[in-house]
Amino acid sequence: MSNGYGRRLATMAALWCMAGLASAQVAPTLPGQASPALQREQLEQQRRQREQEERARQTQVPALKGEALDTQALPDQDVAFVLRSIRFTPSRFLEDAELEAMARPYLGHELHFADLNGLLAEINARYERAGQLTARAVIPPQTLDNGELHVVLVEAKVDEVEWQGRQWVDPAFYDRRIQLQQGEVLDGPKLMADIQRFNATTPGPQVSAGLSPGKTFGTSKVTLQAHEPERLQWLAFANNYGNQGSGREQVGGSLTWFSPSGAADSFTALVVGTSDSTYGSLRYSRPVNRHNGVVWVEAGANTMKITDGPYADLDIAGDSQVYSAGYDHPWWLGQKWLLRAGTGYMWQASKTTVEDVPLSETRIGEVFLTGTAEYRNAPWYVRYDQRVRQTSADNETSGESGNYTVFNGSGLVNRVIGDNYAFNGRLAWQYASDPDKLPAALYFQLGGIASVRAENQRRFL
Repeated sequence: MSNGYGRRLATMAALWCMAGLASAQVAPTLPGQASPALQREQLEQQRRQREQEERARQTQVPALKGEALDTQALPDQDVAFVLRSIRFTPSRFLEDAELEAMARPYLGHELHFADLNGLLAEINARYERAGQLTARAVIPPQTLDNGELHVVLVEAKVDEVEWQGRQWVDPAFYDRRIQLQQGEVLDGPKLMADIQRFNATTPGPQVSAGLSPGKTFGTSKVTLQAHEPERLQWLAFANNYGNQGSGREQVGGSLTWFSPSGAADSFTALVVGTSDSTYGSLRYSRPVNRHNGVVWVEAGANTMKITDGPYADLDIAGDSQVYSAGYDHPWWLGQKWLLRAGTGYMWQASKTTVEDVPLSETRIGEVFLTGTAEYRNAPWYVRYDQRVRQTSADNETSGESGNYTVFNGSGLVNRVIGDNYAFNGRLAWQYASDPDKLPAALYFQLGGIASVRAENQRRFL
Protein backbone atom coordinates (compact mmCIF):
# COMPACT_ATOMS: atom_id res chain seq x y z
CA MET A 1 0.00 0.00 0.00
CA SER A 2 1.49 3.37 -1.05
CA ASN A 3 2.03 6.12 1.52
CA GLY A 4 -0.48 8.37 -0.31
CA TYR A 5 -3.15 5.69 -0.24
CA GLY A 6 -2.43 5.03 3.42
CA ARG A 7 -2.78 8.70 4.30
CA ARG A 8 -6.06 8.80 2.35
CA LEU A 9 -7.45 5.84 4.27
CA ALA A 10 -6.32 7.29 7.57
CA THR A 11 -7.96 10.64 6.86
CA MET A 12 -11.17 8.97 5.70
CA ALA A 13 -11.20 6.86 8.85
CA ALA A 14 -10.81 9.99 10.96
CA LEU A 15 -13.72 11.67 9.20
CA TRP A 16 -15.94 8.64 9.61
CA CYS A 17 -14.98 8.45 13.27
CA MET A 18 -16.16 12.06 13.57
CA ALA A 19 -19.40 11.06 11.93
CA GLY A 20 -19.68 8.15 14.33
CA LEU A 21 -19.56 10.60 17.21
CA ALA A 22 -22.90 11.92 15.98
CA SER A 23 -24.60 9.48 18.33
CA ALA A 24 -23.50 11.85 21.09
CA GLN A 25 -23.83 15.06 19.09
CA VAL A 26 -26.34 16.80 16.90
CA ALA A 27 -23.97 17.02 13.92
CA PRO A 28 -20.57 15.53 13.08
CA THR A 29 -17.65 17.84 13.65
CA LEU A 30 -16.46 18.77 10.16
CA PRO A 31 -13.41 20.76 9.19
CA GLY A 32 -14.56 24.32 8.53
CA GLN A 33 -13.55 24.27 4.87
CA ALA A 34 -15.61 21.08 4.35
CA SER A 35 -18.83 22.66 5.65
CA PRO A 36 -20.93 24.18 2.84
CA ALA A 37 -23.06 26.02 5.41
CA LEU A 38 -19.99 27.76 6.85
CA GLN A 39 -18.76 28.67 3.38
CA ARG A 40 -22.16 30.15 2.56
CA GLU A 41 -22.22 32.03 5.86
CA GLN A 42 -18.79 33.45 5.09
CA LEU A 43 -20.01 34.82 1.75
CA GLU A 44 -23.13 36.27 3.36
CA GLN A 45 -20.95 37.88 6.02
CA GLN A 46 -18.85 39.50 3.30
CA ARG A 47 -22.04 40.83 1.69
CA ARG A 48 -23.24 42.28 5.01
CA GLN A 49 -19.88 43.95 5.54
CA ARG A 50 -20.04 45.57 2.11
CA GLU A 51 -23.54 46.85 2.89
CA GLN A 52 -22.43 48.26 6.26
CA GLU A 53 -19.44 50.01 4.72
CA GLU A 54 -21.66 51.44 1.99
CA ARG A 55 -24.03 52.81 4.64
CA ALA A 56 -21.07 54.25 6.55
CA ARG A 57 -20.05 56.14 3.40
CA GLN A 58 -23.58 57.45 2.84
CA THR A 59 -23.79 61.23 2.99
CA GLN A 60 -27.17 62.55 4.09
CA VAL A 61 -28.16 65.68 2.19
CA PRO A 62 -29.08 68.85 4.15
CA ALA A 63 -32.73 68.73 5.18
CA LEU A 64 -33.63 72.39 4.64
CA LYS A 65 -32.18 75.17 2.54
CA GLY A 66 -33.33 78.77 2.52
CA GLU A 67 -32.48 82.23 3.71
CA ALA A 68 -34.05 83.77 6.78
CA LEU A 69 -36.61 86.48 6.13
CA ASP A 70 -35.64 90.12 6.51
CA THR A 71 -36.51 91.75 9.81
CA GLN A 72 -38.60 94.93 9.72
CA ALA A 73 -36.86 98.06 11.01
CA LEU A 74 -38.99 101.11 11.87
CA PRO A 75 -37.52 104.49 10.84
CA ASP A 76 -35.56 106.32 13.50
CA GLN A 77 -37.75 109.34 14.29
CA ASP A 78 -37.66 111.69 17.24
CA VAL A 79 -41.16 110.76 18.34
CA ALA A 80 -42.01 109.72 21.89
CA PHE A 81 -45.12 107.83 23.01
CA VAL A 82 -46.47 105.73 25.86
CA LEU A 83 -48.16 102.36 25.33
CA ARG A 84 -50.97 101.07 27.51
CA SER A 85 -51.31 97.71 25.73
CA ILE A 86 -49.81 95.61 22.94
CA ARG A 87 -52.04 93.29 20.93
CA PHE A 88 -50.71 90.35 18.90
CA THR A 89 -52.43 88.40 16.17
CA PRO A 90 -52.87 84.69 17.01
CA SER A 91 -49.74 82.56 16.80
CA ARG A 92 -49.38 78.85 16.22
CA PHE A 93 -45.85 78.72 17.59
CA LEU A 94 -45.68 81.28 20.42
CA GLU A 95 -47.78 81.05 23.58
CA ASP A 96 -49.92 84.00 24.73
CA ALA A 97 -48.11 84.09 28.06
CA GLU A 98 -44.76 84.22 26.27
CA LEU A 99 -45.89 87.17 24.14
CA GLU A 100 -47.33 89.01 27.15
CA ALA A 101 -44.02 88.59 29.00
CA MET A 102 -42.10 90.10 26.08
CA ALA A 103 -44.56 93.02 25.82
CA ARG A 104 -44.66 93.90 29.53
CA PRO A 105 -41.36 95.89 29.67
CA TYR A 106 -42.67 98.21 26.92
CA LEU A 107 -45.81 99.34 28.78
CA GLY A 108 -46.38 102.43 30.92
CA HIS A 109 -43.30 104.52 30.09
CA GLU A 110 -41.96 106.69 27.28
CA LEU A 111 -40.79 104.85 24.15
CA HIS A 112 -39.31 105.60 20.74
CA PHE A 113 -39.42 103.67 17.46
CA ALA A 114 -35.99 102.20 18.25
CA ASP A 115 -37.57 100.53 21.29
CA LEU A 116 -40.21 98.90 19.08
CA ASN A 117 -37.46 97.61 16.82
CA GLY A 118 -36.05 95.91 19.91
CA LEU A 119 -39.43 94.24 20.54
CA LEU A 120 -39.56 92.98 16.95
CA ALA A 121 -36.00 91.64 17.21
CA GLU A 122 -36.86 89.80 20.42
CA ILE A 123 -39.94 88.14 18.91
CA ASN A 124 -38.09 87.20 15.72
CA ALA A 125 -35.25 85.73 17.76
CA ARG A 126 -37.78 83.48 19.49
CA TYR A 127 -39.02 82.31 16.10
CA GLU A 128 -35.49 81.57 14.93
CA ARG A 129 -34.63 79.62 18.09
CA ALA A 130 -37.77 77.56 17.48
CA GLY A 131 -36.62 76.88 13.91
CA GLN A 132 -39.46 78.87 12.33
CA LEU A 133 -37.49 80.53 9.55
CA THR A 134 -40.60 81.72 7.70
CA ALA A 135 -42.24 83.50 10.66
CA ARG A 136 -41.73 87.18 11.49
CA ALA A 137 -43.27 89.93 13.62
CA VAL A 138 -44.38 93.04 11.73
CA ILE A 139 -45.77 96.39 12.92
CA PRO A 140 -48.17 97.70 10.26
CA PRO A 141 -48.87 101.45 9.75
CA GLN A 142 -51.12 102.71 12.58
CA THR A 143 -51.75 105.55 14.97
CA LEU A 144 -50.81 105.29 18.61
CA ASP A 145 -53.15 107.98 19.88
CA ASN A 146 -55.03 105.57 22.13
CA GLY A 147 -51.82 103.97 23.49
CA GLU A 148 -52.46 100.61 21.86
CA LEU A 149 -49.92 98.92 19.55
CA HIS A 150 -50.99 96.25 17.08
CA VAL A 151 -48.30 93.65 16.13
CA VAL A 152 -48.94 91.23 13.27
CA LEU A 153 -47.31 87.80 13.60
CA VAL A 154 -46.74 86.63 10.02
CA GLU A 155 -46.41 82.84 10.08
CA ALA A 156 -46.08 81.90 6.46
CA LYS A 157 -48.55 79.55 4.86
CA VAL A 158 -47.64 77.08 2.16
CA ASP A 159 -48.40 78.74 -1.15
CA GLU A 160 -47.03 75.99 -3.40
CA VAL A 161 -45.32 72.60 -3.08
CA GLU A 162 -43.08 71.66 -5.98
CA TRP A 163 -41.30 68.31 -6.35
CA GLN A 164 -38.19 67.80 -8.45
CA GLY A 165 -36.13 64.71 -9.23
CA ARG A 166 -38.80 62.05 -8.68
CA GLN A 167 -38.20 59.27 -11.21
CA TRP A 168 -38.72 55.73 -9.93
CA VAL A 169 -40.58 56.20 -6.64
CA ASP A 170 -44.32 56.94 -6.67
CA PRO A 171 -45.36 60.42 -5.42
CA ALA A 172 -47.63 58.80 -2.82
CA PHE A 173 -44.56 57.25 -1.14
CA TYR A 174 -43.09 60.70 -0.50
CA ASP A 175 -46.43 62.30 0.40
CA ARG A 176 -47.11 59.76 3.18
CA ARG A 177 -43.75 60.48 4.81
CA ILE A 178 -43.37 64.22 4.21
CA GLN A 179 -46.76 65.79 4.76
CA LEU A 180 -47.29 69.30 3.36
CA GLN A 181 -50.65 70.80 2.46
CA GLN A 182 -51.16 73.95 0.43
CA GLY A 183 -52.75 76.67 2.57
CA GLU A 184 -51.48 75.32 5.90
CA VAL A 185 -49.08 77.21 8.15
CA LEU A 186 -45.54 76.07 7.38
CA ASP A 187 -44.01 74.36 10.42
CA GLY A 188 -40.28 74.48 9.67
CA PRO A 189 -39.04 72.20 12.49
CA LYS A 190 -41.63 69.55 11.68
CA LEU A 191 -40.66 69.68 8.01
CA MET A 192 -37.00 69.32 8.94
CA ALA A 193 -37.74 66.44 11.31
CA ASP A 194 -39.77 64.62 8.65
CA ILE A 195 -36.99 65.02 6.09
CA GLN A 196 -34.25 64.00 8.52
CA ARG A 197 -36.18 60.86 9.46
CA PHE A 198 -36.80 60.12 5.80
CA ASN A 199 -33.12 60.47 4.91
CA ALA A 200 -31.90 58.43 7.89
CA THR A 201 -34.32 55.52 7.53
CA THR A 202 -35.40 55.22 3.89
CA PRO A 203 -33.38 52.62 1.95
CA GLY A 204 -32.46 54.46 -1.23
CA PRO A 205 -33.81 57.97 -1.88
CA GLN A 206 -32.92 61.17 -0.03
CA VAL A 207 -34.82 64.46 0.08
CA SER A 208 -33.86 68.11 0.58
CA ALA A 209 -36.14 71.15 0.81
CA GLY A 210 -35.75 74.73 -0.32
CA LEU A 211 -37.85 77.68 0.86
CA SER A 212 -38.59 80.79 -1.16
CA PRO A 213 -41.20 83.59 -0.98
CA GLY A 214 -44.64 82.69 -2.27
CA LYS A 215 -46.72 84.59 -4.77
CA THR A 216 -48.52 86.62 -2.09
CA PHE A 217 -47.49 88.28 1.16
CA GLY A 218 -47.12 85.89 4.09
CA THR A 219 -46.70 82.74 2.01
CA SER A 220 -43.79 80.47 1.13
CA LYS A 221 -43.04 78.13 -1.73
CA VAL A 222 -41.53 74.78 -0.73
CA THR A 223 -39.38 73.06 -3.33
CA LEU A 224 -38.64 69.43 -2.48
CA GLN A 225 -35.76 67.75 -4.30
CA ALA A 226 -35.65 63.96 -4.46
CA HIS A 227 -32.25 62.29 -4.83
CA GLU A 228 -32.92 58.76 -6.08
CA PRO A 229 -30.34 56.08 -6.90
CA GLU A 230 -29.95 54.68 -10.38
CA ARG A 231 -32.67 52.24 -11.44
CA LEU A 232 -30.12 49.47 -12.07
CA GLN A 233 -27.00 49.31 -9.91
CA TRP A 234 -24.30 46.74 -10.52
CA LEU A 235 -21.04 45.75 -8.89
CA ALA A 236 -18.31 43.38 -10.08
CA PHE A 237 -15.45 42.27 -7.86
CA ALA A 238 -12.49 39.91 -7.61
CA ASN A 239 -10.59 39.07 -4.43
CA ASN A 240 -8.80 36.32 -2.53
CA TYR A 241 -11.38 35.96 0.24
CA GLY A 242 -11.99 32.26 -0.44
CA ASN A 243 -10.27 29.30 1.25
CA GLN A 244 -7.63 26.73 0.43
CA GLY A 245 -9.94 23.77 -0.04
CA SER A 246 -12.20 25.08 -2.81
CA GLY A 247 -10.29 28.09 -4.10
CA ARG A 248 -9.04 31.33 -2.62
CA GLU A 249 -9.63 33.53 -5.65
CA GLN A 250 -13.22 34.74 -5.86
CA VAL A 251 -15.01 36.54 -8.66
CA GLY A 252 -18.55 37.76 -8.46
CA GLY A 253 -21.07 40.44 -9.09
CA SER A 254 -24.35 41.88 -7.89
CA LEU A 255 -27.24 43.61 -9.62
CA THR A 256 -29.86 45.70 -7.79
CA TRP A 257 -33.15 46.79 -9.31
CA PHE A 258 -34.32 49.85 -7.41
CA SER A 259 -38.02 50.54 -6.87
CA PRO A 260 -39.52 47.93 -9.23
CA SER A 261 -42.98 48.57 -7.72
CA GLY A 262 -42.56 52.32 -7.12
CA ALA A 263 -42.28 51.95 -3.34
CA ALA A 264 -38.50 52.42 -2.87
CA ASP A 265 -38.24 48.65 -2.72
CA SER A 266 -35.26 46.77 -4.12
CA PHE A 267 -34.49 43.40 -5.67
CA THR A 268 -30.86 42.23 -5.52
CA ALA A 269 -29.15 39.24 -7.11
CA LEU A 270 -25.64 38.19 -6.07
CA VAL A 271 -23.37 35.53 -7.61
CA VAL A 272 -19.92 34.53 -6.32
CA GLY A 273 -17.66 31.76 -7.58
CA THR A 274 -14.23 30.21 -7.02
CA SER A 275 -12.53 27.40 -8.90
CA ASP A 276 -14.59 24.78 -7.06
CA SER A 277 -17.50 26.58 -5.40
CA THR A 278 -20.49 28.67 -6.43
CA TYR A 279 -22.88 30.82 -4.44
CA GLY A 280 -25.98 32.75 -5.39
CA SER A 281 -28.61 34.72 -3.49
CA LEU A 282 -31.77 36.72 -4.15
CA ARG A 283 -33.11 39.38 -1.80
CA TYR A 284 -36.21 41.59 -1.89
CA SER A 285 -36.92 44.38 0.61
CA ARG A 286 -39.75 46.91 0.83
CA PRO A 287 -40.67 49.76 3.21
CA VAL A 288 -44.21 49.11 4.42
CA ASN A 289 -45.17 52.12 6.59
CA ARG A 290 -44.51 55.86 6.90
CA HIS A 291 -41.84 55.17 9.54
CA ASN A 292 -39.93 53.08 6.98
CA GLY A 293 -40.20 49.72 8.65
CA VAL A 294 -38.85 47.25 6.09
CA VAL A 295 -40.07 43.75 5.25
CA TRP A 296 -37.53 41.52 3.51
CA VAL A 297 -37.22 37.99 2.14
CA GLU A 298 -34.06 36.26 1.00
CA ALA A 299 -32.92 32.94 -0.46
CA GLY A 300 -29.41 31.65 -1.05
CA ALA A 301 -27.64 28.46 -2.08
CA ASN A 302 -24.10 27.25 -2.66
CA THR A 303 -22.15 24.19 -3.78
CA MET A 304 -18.53 23.33 -3.03
CA LYS A 305 -15.92 20.64 -3.55
CA ILE A 306 -12.61 20.17 -1.76
CA THR A 307 -9.82 19.94 -4.34
CA ASP A 308 -6.81 21.23 -2.43
CA GLY A 309 -5.28 20.83 1.01
CA PRO A 310 -5.20 17.83 3.37
CA TYR A 311 -8.70 16.61 2.39
CA ALA A 312 -8.28 16.96 -1.37
CA ASP A 313 -8.04 13.19 -2.02
CA LEU A 314 -11.30 12.36 -0.27
CA ASP A 315 -13.75 13.65 -2.89
CA ILE A 316 -15.56 15.81 -0.33
CA ALA A 317 -18.47 17.78 -1.76
CA GLY A 318 -21.36 19.66 -0.27
CA ASP A 319 -24.25 22.01 -0.81
CA SER A 320 -26.47 24.19 1.34
CA GLN A 321 -29.60 26.31 1.03
CA VAL A 322 -31.05 29.05 3.20
CA TYR A 323 -34.41 30.85 3.22
CA SER A 324 -35.22 33.75 5.52
CA ALA A 325 -37.73 36.54 6.06
CA GLY A 326 -37.96 39.36 8.55
CA TYR A 327 -38.99 42.86 9.54
CA ASP A 328 -36.75 45.77 10.64
CA HIS A 329 -38.08 48.95 12.23
CA PRO A 330 -36.37 52.27 13.10
CA TRP A 331 -37.56 52.88 16.66
CA TRP A 332 -35.73 56.07 17.65
CA LEU A 333 -33.90 58.81 15.78
CA GLY A 334 -31.83 61.60 17.31
CA GLN A 335 -29.48 64.18 15.87
CA LYS A 336 -26.64 61.65 15.73
CA TRP A 337 -28.15 58.32 16.81
CA LEU A 338 -30.45 55.80 15.15
CA LEU A 339 -31.80 52.74 16.96
CA ARG A 340 -33.42 49.89 15.05
CA ALA A 341 -34.87 46.53 16.01
CA GLY A 342 -36.24 43.60 14.07
CA THR A 343 -37.28 39.98 14.05
CA GLY A 344 -37.31 37.16 11.55
CA TYR A 345 -37.14 33.46 10.76
CA MET A 346 -34.49 31.48 8.90
CA TRP A 347 -34.37 27.88 7.67
CA GLN A 348 -31.22 26.29 6.32
CA ALA A 349 -30.15 22.86 5.12
CA SER A 350 -26.68 21.55 4.35
CA LYS A 351 -25.27 18.24 3.13
CA THR A 352 -21.70 16.99 2.96
CA THR A 353 -20.63 13.78 1.20
CA VAL A 354 -17.42 11.77 0.92
CA GLU A 355 -17.29 9.88 -2.39
CA ASP A 356 -21.05 10.44 -2.72
CA VAL A 357 -21.75 8.87 0.69
CA PRO A 358 -23.50 11.23 3.13
CA LEU A 359 -21.27 12.37 5.97
CA SER A 360 -23.61 15.01 7.38
CA GLU A 361 -27.14 16.22 6.60
CA THR A 362 -28.35 19.02 8.84
CA ARG A 363 -31.59 21.00 8.97
CA ILE A 364 -31.76 24.12 11.14
CA GLY A 365 -34.72 26.38 11.88
CA GLU A 366 -34.10 29.67 13.62
CA VAL A 367 -36.16 32.50 15.13
CA PHE A 368 -34.13 35.63 15.81
CA LEU A 369 -34.34 39.14 17.25
CA THR A 370 -32.01 41.92 16.12
CA GLY A 371 -30.99 45.32 17.41
CA THR A 372 -28.78 47.97 15.81
CA ALA A 373 -27.35 51.20 17.20
CA GLU A 374 -25.82 53.70 14.75
CA TYR A 375 -23.86 56.84 15.60
CA ARG A 376 -23.09 59.26 12.77
CA ASN A 377 -21.04 62.41 13.31
CA ALA A 378 -18.83 63.13 10.31
CA PRO A 379 -16.14 62.00 9.82
CA TRP A 380 -17.06 59.21 12.28
CA TYR A 381 -19.55 56.40 11.85
CA VAL A 382 -19.98 53.80 14.61
CA ARG A 383 -22.34 50.83 14.51
CA TYR A 384 -23.15 47.88 16.76
CA ASP A 385 -25.40 44.95 15.82
CA GLN A 386 -26.80 42.42 18.29
CA ARG A 387 -28.63 39.23 17.37
CA VAL A 388 -30.36 36.71 19.66
CA ARG A 389 -31.09 33.38 17.95
CA GLN A 390 -33.19 30.45 19.10
CA THR A 391 -32.31 27.49 16.87
CA SER A 392 -33.55 23.95 16.41
CA ALA A 393 -31.19 21.52 14.61
CA ASP A 394 -31.83 18.04 13.21
CA ASN A 395 -29.22 15.68 11.82
CA GLU A 396 -30.75 13.26 9.33
CA THR A 397 -27.59 11.16 9.26
CA SER A 398 -27.63 10.38 12.98
CA GLY A 399 -31.27 11.06 13.82
CA GLU A 400 -30.23 13.35 16.66
CA SER A 401 -31.62 16.83 17.33
CA GLY A 402 -31.11 19.72 19.70
CA ASN A 403 -32.13 23.28 20.60
CA TYR A 404 -29.65 26.10 21.11
CA THR A 405 -29.63 29.76 22.11
CA VAL A 406 -26.97 31.78 20.31
CA PHE A 407 -25.94 35.40 20.90
CA ASN A 408 -23.99 37.21 18.17
CA GLY A 409 -22.57 40.71 18.35
CA SER A 410 -20.59 42.76 15.84
CA GLY A 411 -19.28 46.32 15.72
CA LEU A 412 -17.89 48.69 13.11
CA VAL A 413 -15.92 51.92 13.49
CA ASN A 414 -15.42 53.95 10.31
CA ARG A 415 -13.38 57.13 10.12
CA VAL A 416 -13.16 59.01 6.83
CA ILE A 417 -9.68 60.31 6.02
CA GLY A 418 -9.70 62.89 3.25
CA ASP A 419 -11.63 62.30 0.05
CA ASN A 420 -10.30 58.88 -0.90
CA TYR A 421 -9.50 56.95 2.29
CA ALA A 422 -11.21 55.59 5.37
CA PHE A 423 -10.20 53.62 8.45
CA ASN A 424 -12.32 50.59 9.39
CA GLY A 425 -12.19 48.70 12.68
CA ARG A 426 -14.34 45.64 13.42
CA LEU A 427 -15.17 43.36 16.31
CA ALA A 428 -17.33 40.25 16.57
CA TRP A 429 -18.24 37.69 19.23
CA GLN A 430 -20.57 34.76 19.82
CA TYR A 431 -21.92 32.91 22.83
CA ALA A 432 -23.84 29.64 22.46
CA SER A 433 -25.61 27.37 24.89
CA ASP A 434 -24.36 23.74 24.99
CA PRO A 435 -21.31 24.45 22.78
CA ASP A 436 -20.08 20.83 22.84
CA LYS A 437 -23.05 19.73 20.72
CA LEU A 438 -23.36 22.79 18.51
CA PRO A 439 -23.79 21.92 14.79
CA ALA A 440 -20.95 22.97 12.52
CA ALA A 441 -23.30 25.30 10.64
CA LEU A 442 -23.56 27.44 13.81
CA TYR A 443 -19.84 27.68 14.52
CA PHE A 444 -18.22 31.05 15.02
CA GLN A 445 -15.71 31.88 12.28
CA LEU A 446 -12.33 33.32 13.20
CA GLY A 447 -9.30 34.52 11.33
CA GLY A 448 -10.53 37.45 9.29
CA ILE A 449 -12.47 37.91 6.11
CA ALA A 450 -10.53 35.26 4.15
CA SER A 451 -10.83 32.47 6.70
CA VAL A 452 -13.46 29.81 7.27
CA ARG A 453 -12.77 27.89 10.44
CA ALA A 454 -14.58 25.59 12.79
CA GLU A 455 -12.52 25.96 15.92
CA ASN A 456 -12.79 24.20 19.25
CA GLN A 457 -16.11 25.32 20.68
CA ARG A 458 -14.82 25.12 24.26
CA ARG A 459 -12.32 27.85 23.51
CA PHE A 460 -14.41 30.29 21.52
CA LEU A 461 -18.10 29.77 22.31
